[in-house]
Amino acid sequence: MSPEPIEAMAAVSKGLAIAAKGMEELTKHASKVREAIQGTFRVLDQEITISCPEKTERISIAFEASGGVLGRKVRFPFGRPNRVLLRPLKSLSDITGDSVTNTSEGFEIDTKGMAGEDIFLMEVEYSLPTDDFLEALVERNSAREVPKDRENEYWMHAELKHPKVLRTKVGKLDLRDVDFSVDVGISEDIKMVIPPTFKREIDIAARLLAERDPRQKTKLGYAHAAAMRARGQGQNLNEILGDLQELFLPDAFKKFVEVTRDFRYSDCVRGVNFYDTLPIPTWPKSMTVVSRTDLNLDRCAAEGLLVYRKSDFLKKVGKILGISVS
Repeated sequence: MSPEPIEAMAAVSKGLAIAAKGMEELTKHASKVREAIQGTFRVLDQEITISCPEKTERISIAFEASGGVLGRKVRFPFGRPNRVLLRPLKSLSDITGDSVTNTSEGFEIDTKGMAGEDIFLMEVEYSLPTDDFLEALVERNSAREVPKDRENEYWMHAELKHPKVLRTKVGKLDLRDVDFSVDVGISEDIKMVIPPTFKREIDIAARLLAERDPRQKTKLGYAHAAAMRARGQGQNLNEILGDLQELFLPDAFKKFVEVTRDFRYSDCVRGVNFYDTLPIPTWPKSMTVVSRTDLNLDRCAAEGLLVYRKSDFLKKVGKILGISVS
Protein backbone atom coordinates (compact mmCIF):
# COMPACT_ATOMS: atom_id res chain seq x y z
CA MET A 1 0.00 0.00 0.00
CA SER A 2 1.35 3.46 -0.91
CA PRO A 3 2.11 6.00 1.88
CA GLU A 4 -0.84 8.28 0.95
CA PRO A 5 -3.69 5.87 1.86
CA ILE A 6 -1.83 4.81 5.01
CA GLU A 7 -1.45 8.45 6.10
CA ALA A 8 -5.12 9.13 5.31
CA MET A 9 -6.22 6.12 7.36
CA ALA A 10 -3.99 7.23 10.24
CA ALA A 11 -5.50 10.74 10.12
CA VAL A 12 -9.05 9.32 10.20
CA SER A 13 -8.15 7.02 13.07
CA LYS A 14 -6.59 9.89 15.02
CA GLY A 15 -9.63 12.10 14.39
CA LEU A 16 -11.97 9.34 15.52
CA ALA A 17 -9.95 8.86 18.71
CA ILE A 18 -10.05 12.60 19.49
CA ALA A 19 -13.80 12.76 18.80
CA ALA A 20 -14.48 9.68 20.93
CA LYS A 21 -12.39 11.01 23.82
CA GLY A 22 -14.10 14.40 23.61
CA MET A 23 -17.56 12.83 23.62
CA GLU A 24 -16.59 10.69 26.57
CA GLU A 25 -15.73 13.83 28.53
CA LEU A 26 -18.94 15.58 27.42
CA THR A 27 -21.20 12.71 28.36
CA LYS A 28 -19.36 12.21 31.63
CA HIS A 29 -20.42 15.70 32.75
CA ALA A 30 -23.98 15.21 31.52
CA SER A 31 -24.34 11.76 33.07
CA LYS A 32 -23.06 12.91 36.45
CA VAL A 33 -25.37 15.93 36.49
CA ARG A 34 -28.32 13.69 35.63
CA GLU A 35 -27.41 11.15 38.33
CA ALA A 36 -27.17 13.88 40.97
CA ILE A 37 -30.61 15.25 40.07
CA GLN A 38 -32.24 11.82 39.90
CA GLY A 39 -31.55 11.36 43.57
CA THR A 40 -33.98 14.18 44.37
CA PHE A 41 -36.16 14.81 41.30
CA ARG A 42 -37.68 13.02 38.34
CA VAL A 43 -35.76 13.83 35.15
CA LEU A 44 -38.04 14.58 32.19
CA ASP A 45 -35.64 15.52 29.40
CA GLN A 46 -31.98 16.26 28.75
CA GLU A 47 -29.87 17.56 25.88
CA ILE A 48 -26.34 18.79 25.17
CA THR A 49 -25.64 21.82 23.00
CA ILE A 50 -22.11 22.47 21.77
CA SER A 51 -21.50 26.15 21.01
CA CYS A 52 -18.68 26.12 18.48
CA PRO A 53 -17.49 29.78 18.57
CA GLU A 54 -17.31 29.80 22.37
CA LYS A 55 -16.04 26.18 22.54
CA THR A 56 -18.48 25.31 25.29
CA GLU A 57 -21.03 22.61 26.06
CA ARG A 58 -24.38 23.47 27.62
CA ILE A 59 -26.20 20.70 29.47
CA SER A 60 -29.94 21.42 29.63
CA ILE A 61 -31.99 19.20 31.93
CA ALA A 62 -35.70 19.45 32.77
CA PHE A 63 -36.86 17.86 36.00
CA GLU A 64 -40.01 17.69 38.09
CA ALA A 65 -40.15 18.44 41.80
CA SER A 66 -43.36 16.49 42.41
CA GLY A 67 -42.63 13.51 44.64
CA GLY A 68 -39.06 14.69 45.22
CA VAL A 69 -37.29 15.34 48.49
CA LEU A 70 -37.22 19.12 48.97
CA GLY A 71 -35.52 21.24 51.58
CA ARG A 72 -32.01 19.89 51.18
CA LYS A 73 -28.96 20.73 49.05
CA VAL A 74 -28.01 18.82 45.91
CA ARG A 75 -24.28 18.86 45.21
CA PHE A 76 -22.58 18.66 41.80
CA PRO A 77 -18.85 18.12 42.54
CA PHE A 78 -17.87 17.62 38.89
CA GLY A 79 -15.66 20.64 38.23
CA ARG A 80 -16.41 24.38 38.15
CA PRO A 81 -18.84 25.28 35.34
CA ASN A 82 -18.67 28.55 33.43
CA ARG A 83 -22.24 29.36 34.50
CA VAL A 84 -25.42 27.79 35.85
CA LEU A 85 -29.00 28.93 35.18
CA LEU A 86 -32.00 27.59 37.11
CA ARG A 87 -35.63 28.60 36.60
CA PRO A 88 -39.12 27.13 37.16
CA LEU A 89 -41.08 26.72 33.93
CA LYS A 90 -44.39 27.92 35.42
CA SER A 91 -43.15 31.39 36.29
CA LEU A 92 -39.98 31.48 34.13
CA SER A 93 -38.35 33.57 36.86
CA ASP A 94 -34.61 33.19 37.34
CA ILE A 95 -33.96 31.66 40.75
CA THR A 96 -30.26 31.04 40.16
CA GLY A 97 -29.08 33.69 42.62
CA ASP A 98 -31.22 32.31 45.46
CA SER A 99 -30.71 28.60 44.83
CA VAL A 100 -27.30 28.06 43.17
CA THR A 101 -23.92 28.40 44.92
CA ASN A 102 -20.47 27.78 43.48
CA THR A 103 -18.20 25.45 45.43
CA SER A 104 -14.52 24.55 45.18
CA GLU A 105 -15.44 21.29 43.43
CA GLY A 106 -18.34 22.52 41.31
CA PHE A 107 -21.71 23.89 42.47
CA GLU A 108 -24.79 23.03 44.52
CA ILE A 109 -28.49 23.90 44.44
CA ASP A 110 -30.58 24.57 47.53
CA THR A 111 -34.09 23.07 47.09
CA LYS A 112 -35.49 24.86 50.15
CA GLY A 113 -37.29 27.58 48.19
CA MET A 114 -38.41 25.38 45.28
CA ALA A 115 -42.11 24.65 44.88
CA GLY A 116 -43.10 21.01 45.19
CA GLU A 117 -45.43 20.97 42.16
CA ASP A 118 -43.30 22.59 39.45
CA ILE A 119 -41.03 21.69 36.56
CA PHE A 120 -37.56 23.22 36.51
CA LEU A 121 -35.00 23.79 33.78
CA MET A 122 -31.34 23.87 34.70
CA GLU A 123 -28.62 24.81 32.23
CA VAL A 124 -24.98 24.14 33.09
CA GLU A 125 -22.15 25.32 30.85
CA TYR A 126 -18.64 23.81 30.75
CA SER A 127 -15.67 24.47 28.47
CA LEU A 128 -14.96 21.88 25.78
CA PRO A 129 -12.36 19.26 26.76
CA THR A 130 -9.83 19.90 23.96
CA ASP A 131 -9.16 22.60 21.36
CA ASP A 132 -9.03 20.11 18.47
CA PHE A 133 -12.29 18.39 19.46
CA LEU A 134 -14.44 20.37 16.99
CA GLU A 135 -11.99 19.84 14.14
CA ALA A 136 -12.23 16.11 14.75
CA LEU A 137 -16.03 16.25 14.64
CA VAL A 138 -16.71 18.34 11.53
CA GLU A 139 -15.41 18.09 7.97
CA ARG A 140 -15.51 21.28 5.91
CA ASN A 141 -15.23 21.53 2.10
CA SER A 142 -15.59 24.46 -0.25
CA ALA A 143 -15.13 25.12 -3.95
CA ARG A 144 -15.46 28.10 -6.24
CA GLU A 145 -18.11 27.73 -8.89
CA VAL A 146 -17.59 28.89 -12.48
CA PRO A 147 -17.27 32.71 -12.29
CA LYS A 148 -20.19 34.61 -13.79
CA ASP A 149 -20.23 38.05 -15.36
CA ARG A 150 -21.64 39.87 -12.37
CA GLU A 151 -20.93 37.55 -9.44
CA ASN A 152 -18.91 34.59 -8.19
CA GLU A 153 -20.33 31.67 -6.24
CA TYR A 154 -18.62 29.51 -3.62
CA TRP A 155 -20.12 26.14 -2.69
CA MET A 156 -19.87 25.15 0.99
CA HIS A 157 -20.35 21.76 2.63
CA ALA A 158 -20.03 20.81 6.31
CA GLU A 159 -20.60 17.29 7.60
CA LEU A 160 -20.21 15.32 10.81
CA LYS A 161 -17.21 13.02 10.40
CA HIS A 162 -18.18 10.47 13.03
CA PRO A 163 -21.96 10.65 13.66
CA LYS A 164 -21.93 7.34 15.57
CA VAL A 165 -19.70 8.94 18.19
CA LEU A 166 -22.40 11.55 18.85
CA ARG A 167 -25.10 9.00 19.64
CA THR A 168 -25.25 9.40 23.39
CA LYS A 169 -27.42 8.04 26.18
CA VAL A 170 -27.93 11.49 27.69
CA GLY A 171 -30.43 12.89 25.21
CA LYS A 172 -30.30 15.09 22.15
CA LEU A 173 -26.97 16.62 21.04
CA ASP A 174 -26.64 19.71 18.81
CA LEU A 175 -23.64 21.54 17.34
CA ARG A 176 -24.52 25.23 17.11
CA ASP A 177 -22.85 27.88 14.97
CA VAL A 178 -20.28 25.66 13.26
CA ASP A 179 -17.99 28.19 11.57
CA PHE A 180 -17.02 27.99 7.90
CA SER A 181 -14.46 30.33 6.33
CA VAL A 182 -14.18 31.07 2.61
CA ASP A 183 -11.47 33.28 1.08
CA VAL A 184 -13.13 35.46 -1.55
CA GLY A 185 -10.45 36.57 -4.01
CA ILE A 186 -10.72 40.24 -4.90
CA SER A 187 -7.24 41.45 -5.88
CA GLU A 188 -7.40 40.18 -9.47
CA ASP A 189 -10.79 41.87 -9.92
CA ILE A 190 -9.48 45.14 -8.54
CA LYS A 191 -6.37 45.00 -10.75
CA MET A 192 -8.65 44.79 -13.80
CA VAL A 193 -10.26 48.16 -13.05
CA ILE A 194 -7.32 50.06 -11.52
CA PRO A 195 -5.92 52.46 -14.18
CA PRO A 196 -2.21 51.98 -15.05
CA THR A 197 -1.55 55.60 -14.08
CA PHE A 198 -2.83 54.93 -10.56
CA LYS A 199 -0.70 51.78 -10.22
CA ARG A 200 2.36 53.75 -11.33
CA GLU A 201 1.64 56.49 -8.80
CA ILE A 202 1.39 53.92 -5.98
CA ASP A 203 4.66 52.24 -7.01
CA ILE A 204 6.58 55.51 -7.20
CA ALA A 205 5.11 56.74 -3.89
CA ALA A 206 6.26 53.54 -2.17
CA ARG A 207 9.77 53.81 -3.64
CA LEU A 208 9.89 57.47 -2.60
CA LEU A 209 9.08 56.58 1.01
CA ALA A 210 11.74 53.86 1.09
CA GLU A 211 14.53 55.80 -0.66
CA ARG A 212 17.33 57.29 1.50
CA ASP A 213 19.63 58.71 -1.17
CA PRO A 214 18.89 62.48 -1.58
CA ARG A 215 19.52 62.49 -5.36
CA GLN A 216 17.34 59.46 -5.99
CA LYS A 217 14.70 60.93 -3.70
CA THR A 218 14.62 64.11 -5.77
CA LYS A 219 14.32 62.14 -9.01
CA LEU A 220 11.51 60.06 -7.59
CA GLY A 221 9.81 63.24 -6.40
CA TYR A 222 9.71 64.56 -9.98
CA ALA A 223 8.50 61.16 -11.23
CA HIS A 224 5.77 61.12 -8.61
CA ALA A 225 4.59 64.61 -9.60
CA ALA A 226 4.49 63.49 -13.23
CA ALA A 227 2.48 60.40 -12.28
CA MET A 228 0.00 62.57 -10.40
CA ARG A 229 -0.44 64.82 -13.44
CA ALA A 230 -0.90 61.79 -15.67
CA ARG A 231 -3.68 60.47 -13.45
CA GLY A 232 -5.50 63.78 -13.68
CA GLN A 233 -7.48 65.85 -11.23
CA GLY A 234 -9.33 64.48 -8.22
CA GLN A 235 -8.52 63.18 -4.76
CA ASN A 236 -4.92 62.72 -3.76
CA LEU A 237 -3.44 59.26 -3.36
CA ASN A 238 -3.84 59.09 0.43
CA GLU A 239 -7.53 60.02 0.25
CA ILE A 240 -8.21 57.38 -2.41
CA LEU A 241 -6.36 54.67 -0.50
CA GLY A 242 -8.21 55.67 2.67
CA ASP A 243 -11.58 55.32 0.93
CA LEU A 244 -10.50 51.95 -0.48
CA GLN A 245 -9.57 50.73 3.00
CA GLU A 246 -13.08 51.46 4.22
CA LEU A 247 -14.44 49.05 1.60
CA PHE A 248 -12.70 46.18 3.39
CA LEU A 249 -14.24 46.87 6.79
CA PRO A 250 -16.77 44.17 7.76
CA ASP A 251 -19.80 46.48 7.72
CA ALA A 252 -18.91 47.72 4.24
CA PHE A 253 -17.85 44.50 2.51
CA LYS A 254 -20.76 42.42 3.82
CA LYS A 255 -23.04 44.40 1.48
CA PHE A 256 -21.39 42.60 -1.45
CA VAL A 257 -21.84 39.02 -0.20
CA GLU A 258 -24.85 36.83 0.41
CA VAL A 259 -25.04 33.44 2.13
CA THR A 260 -27.89 31.06 1.30
CA ARG A 261 -29.34 27.60 2.03
CA ASP A 262 -28.19 25.92 5.26
CA PHE A 263 -25.61 28.58 6.14
CA ARG A 264 -25.93 32.15 7.43
CA TYR A 265 -23.52 35.08 7.25
CA SER A 266 -21.53 35.82 10.41
CA ASP A 267 -18.52 38.06 9.71
CA CYS A 268 -15.77 38.97 7.26
CA VAL A 269 -12.09 39.79 7.75
CA ARG A 270 -9.63 41.40 5.37
CA GLY A 271 -6.78 39.25 4.14
CA VAL A 272 -3.13 40.01 3.36
CA ASN A 273 -2.29 43.06 1.25
CA PHE A 274 -1.76 42.53 -2.47
CA TYR A 275 1.28 44.81 -2.41
CA ASP A 276 2.95 42.75 0.33
CA THR A 277 6.23 44.71 0.45
CA LEU A 278 4.84 48.23 0.20
CA PRO A 279 4.55 50.45 3.27
CA ILE A 280 1.33 51.91 1.82
CA PRO A 281 -1.93 50.08 2.65
CA THR A 282 -3.54 49.15 -0.67
CA TRP A 283 -6.03 46.31 -1.08
CA PRO A 284 -6.06 42.74 0.24
CA LYS A 285 -5.61 39.62 -1.85
CA SER A 286 -8.87 38.28 -0.46
CA MET A 287 -11.61 38.79 2.08
CA THR A 288 -12.33 35.92 4.46
CA VAL A 289 -16.08 35.49 4.84
CA VAL A 290 -17.21 33.50 7.89
CA SER A 291 -20.55 31.70 7.71
CA ARG A 292 -22.21 29.48 10.30
CA THR A 293 -24.54 26.49 10.36
CA ASP A 294 -26.00 24.01 12.85
CA LEU A 295 -25.52 20.23 12.79
CA ASN A 296 -27.04 17.35 14.73
CA LEU A 297 -27.87 13.68 14.29
CA ASP A 298 -31.06 14.54 12.42
CA ARG A 299 -29.10 16.75 10.03
CA CYS A 300 -25.55 15.43 9.76
CA ALA A 301 -24.64 17.61 6.75
CA ALA A 302 -25.24 21.17 5.59
CA GLU A 303 -24.78 22.77 2.19
CA GLY A 304 -24.66 26.43 1.34
CA LEU A 305 -23.77 28.97 -1.29
CA LEU A 306 -21.73 32.13 -0.79
CA VAL A 307 -22.43 34.71 -3.50
CA TYR A 308 -19.90 37.52 -4.07
CA ARG A 309 -21.51 40.36 -6.01
CA LYS A 310 -18.39 41.23 -7.93
CA SER A 311 -19.99 43.72 -10.31
CA ASP A 312 -21.47 45.86 -7.52
CA PHE A 313 -18.18 45.79 -5.63
CA LEU A 314 -16.12 46.91 -8.64
CA LYS A 315 -18.57 49.72 -9.39
CA LYS A 316 -17.94 50.98 -5.86
CA VAL A 317 -14.18 50.75 -6.42
CA GLY A 318 -14.60 52.66 -9.70
CA LYS A 319 -16.59 55.39 -7.95
CA ILE A 320 -13.76 55.89 -5.45
CA LEU A 321 -11.23 56.10 -8.32
CA GLY A 322 -13.44 58.44 -10.33
CA ILE A 323 -13.82 56.04 -13.24
CA SER A 324 -16.77 54.25 -14.81
CA VAL A 325 -16.98 50.47 -14.40
CA SER A 326 -19.60 48.61 -16.43
